[in-house]
Amino acid sequence: MTLFITIAGGVALILYGVRSLRKGLDRLFGPQLGRWMRQLASSRMRSFFCGLGVSLAAPSSTTISVLSVQSVQLGHLSAQKMLAVMLGANIGLTLMVLLIALQFETYAPLLILIGVLGYQFSQRRNIRGIGQIILSLGFIFMAIGLIKHGSGMINPEGDLMAMLELAQNHPVLLASLAAILAVMLQSSTAAIGLVVGLAATGAVGLELAVPAVAGANVGLSCSTLLVGWGQTESRRLALGNLTAKVAITVLTLTLLPLVINLVGRIPTSLEMQVALWHTSFNLILAAIFLPLTGPVYRLTRQIIPPVPETAFGPRYITTKPVEGFSLATGQSMREILRISEIVRAMLTDTWKALVNRDEALALRVQERDNDVDLLDREIKRYLAQIGSQDGNEDGSSEVMRQLRYLSELEAIGDIIDKNLAELVLKRIRHRITFSDAGWNELNDFYKQVAHNMLIAETAFTTRDNDLARQLLQNKEQLSELERKLRDQHFHRLKTGEQLTHESSAVHLDLLTHLKRINHSVTHVAYAVLQFGAPGKDKSEEILTAEE
Repeated sequence: MTLFITIAGGVALILYGVRSLRKGLDRLFGPQLGRWMRQLASSRMRSFFCGLGVSLAAPSSTTISVLSVQSVQLGHLSAQKMLAVMLGANIGLTLMVLLIALQFETYAPLLILIGVLGYQFSQRRNIRGIGQIILSLGFIFMAIGLIKHGSGMINPEGDLMAMLELAQNHPVLLASLAAILAVMLQSSTAAIGLVVGLAATGAVGLELAVPAVAGANVGLSCSTLLVGWGQTESRRLALGNLTAKVAITVLTLTLLPLVINLVGRIPTSLEMQVALWHTSFNLILAAIFLPLTGPVYRLTRQIIPPVPETAFGPRYITTKPVEGFSLATGQSMREILRISEIVRAMLTDTWKALVNRDEALALRVQERDNDVDLLDREIKRYLAQIGSQDGNEDGSSEVMRQLRYLSELEAIGDIIDKNLAELVLKRIRHRITFSDAGWNELNDFYKQVAHNMLIAETAFTTRDNDLARQLLQNKEQLSELERKLRDQHFHRLKTGEQLTHESSAVHLDLLTHLKRINHSVTHVAYAVLQFGAPGKDKSEEILTAEE
């Protein structure tokens, strides 16, 4: 019983360490890893080395899986390029197992001490993130020490050893059980770390470790498939990665005696042989399938055809936020950007209806505001769940940033629906005509407001402070321009132009509501400047930008 509790406690500590490591990486890097991948993954080989570099910087299999799925779902990288990224990441992720095999559990107390000092006693976001990562590594290495200690208590003549020896005769079953274990633990590192810990005491040999390592790699791909199941492209990515790993696993099991013999010839300890086999598995995987990413992706397109459009509703969020704060907020951001596209299209179509006197188009614009309201409710509910689950200051800042932009988009949608579209209908039904000068002024003002909406969307997506400051400057310029256009309109009224008298009310109301839209748009700048760099006070920068 003591043996079981010790090993189970070690596995639980690995699981906690991996989860804490993922949160530490999220705290340290935030969305930067995704941006690095978008910038670097311009070709197949660069995608491969990009994945290798990112996985070395963030040695968490779950983080890489979540990040890969998020990048595909947000449209930052194609599934084909991301498949090359994952082939590189698979190799980088073996670093953690290599460190485990090097008996880094000796340094676990020191890592925990350093990690606690950085995470517990610092207020800086980066220092806390580094501290949490070091602390998590300490937990993982300490867990391996526990597993080794528990394995040392195994009776060589007992039932457990007899079961392990019997399992060695069923490699397919072993690989399947290891895959299931990796899925349950949400980490191939945890599953393979358990094998390394058992191998260090001689409790298991290569006959058991080789198929178990192959199965754990397959299990990681299964986890990626589960994470990316909700969207077609991410499902294709995960299926391509799973297909490649299953193929190498089948090859391994087919040539199992040869593989065991080759691995056994490596002049090092048994646990290091297991770790090196894990690295070799992924090197072989990359060597075979990196040139075949195109055919593999085309195969997945045949297996997973496009899903037909269903009733209108959220595309990227679910009723319950997915595991991983970056992925969860990435999904909500994608849905918010979808609203932004709808609202910008509403403004464009409203102006088209105004120009072409298209009553049917104006009515359709008003109907689209119902779609905006529906998505607004669902995203706010989703973000409320994220905020309650995350519980850290940086996470709350990102949620608040998204809620602010979402609220402004919903307000703009209401202005277009209840005000601008109604003015368009009024112009059409009352056959109101603008003077040439008046129309040119309105059209120019509309174009500047529409341009600011695009700037705001880009600033929100990229967290670009320069664009945010540009928005604040444009706010003052357009406010001044609106006052100037009103004065020019009043001047035309004094001259007695007939068209100006007939269109005066509609003209002034259009200016008013376009100005309201522009004010809502520029409010995004405050959210970008305040929450663009978590962990820092931005109030001084906001005041500087306003000046």
